[in-house]
Amino acid sequence: MQQVKDKERTRIEKLIRSIPKTEIHLHLEGLVSVDTLWYLINHNKLEFDGINTRQDLERQFNFNNLDEFIWFFINVLQNTFKTSEDLKCLISDAKSYLSRNNIAYAEIFFAPSKFLQNGLDFGEMMEILHEGAQKIKLEDNIEIKFIIDVSRTYGVENAEQNLALILENLNDSIIGIGLGGSESQGPAEQFATVFEKARKKGLKVVAHAGEDVDASSIWNSLKRLKAQRIGHGISAKDDPKLIEYLRKTRIPLEICPTSNVFTRKYVQRLQDHPIRLFFESGVNVTLNTDDPTLFNIELVEEYYNLYHYLDFTLEELFQIMKNTLFATFLPDEKKESLWEKTATAIKRSGYLAP
Repeated sequence: MQQVKDKERTRIEKLIRSIPKTEIHLHLEGLVSVDTLWYLINHNKLEFDGINTRQDLERQFNFNNLDEFIWFFINVLQNTFKTSEDLKCLISDAKSYLSRNNIAYAEIFFAPSKFLQNGLDFGEMMEILHEGAQKIKLEDNIEIKFIIDVSRTYGVENAEQNLALILENLNDSIIGIGLGGSESQGPAEQFATVFEKARKKGLKVVAHAGEDVDASSIWNSLKRLKAQRIGHGISAKDDPKLIEYLRKTRIPLEICPTSNVFTRKYVQRLQDHPIRLFFESGVNVTLNTDDPTLFNIELVEEYYNLYHYLDFTLEELFQIMKNTLFATFLPDEKKESLWEKTATAIKRSGYLAP
């Protein structure tokens, strides 16, 4: 019986992998491989309590809540990068991840605040990321755009400083700003002025909300920040009026199922994830991984998990692929062109075959 299940999983994952996809809620630092992280710890001669071996490092990837995850993200992961040149490791790991999962286009978050505190130069970091993205596009035909996280965790003044740096160092790879960090410590309305300035300068704006706080956080991000997409949005499950609003407006939710299970706020098991509720309610759901290395998940697996644990049909998975592509900030004509390629791959996949 297990052999039959394994064969079915292999078949479904092979099919999903064969189709070009997009991802829009993905943190660059969360793409770092364990090998890279361990290399940087040794290369930069760093010491962290409880991390003496590679195995110790791997064991750190076990979080009971969002705040524990953010603590590790800021105090361990980001602290391993001591020069702007170290960011080239992130670009390399991003390339590997996107290639493995056949992701043709990705909008990736980058959180500069901790790096800036560590003395790295914003302009140098953006130049390295921009050059890296250009090289990946040239060599692998994979396009990357960056959304800069102005961060709740460090307060409004820091967010304003981050925006100023973004505007001083704009390039073709930077498309917008995002609000990440500790949701419970940084209510969206505090950042309304920052987001207004960003919108006036033509930047796209998105916000993590409803990951660790009730639906009021989502409402505030929509109304006060005028967020064009909501990262996670899981607590909307408890607010029928919000679900109806999301259905009518078609504002995308950047759903990251495995991440939500790991942080354990609103979801304990994949089987109980509200993405099925949202999808059946007509909400514009997209599928993403958030931090693949930290949560030990890849996009192909994330699609398979919807199929296996939440009874999504292949046709429904294809619809989510379409939702995700059309939720990007690409020009409409480019979305149509990419979807044509995706639709062609679906037709060629023979997915109805036993």
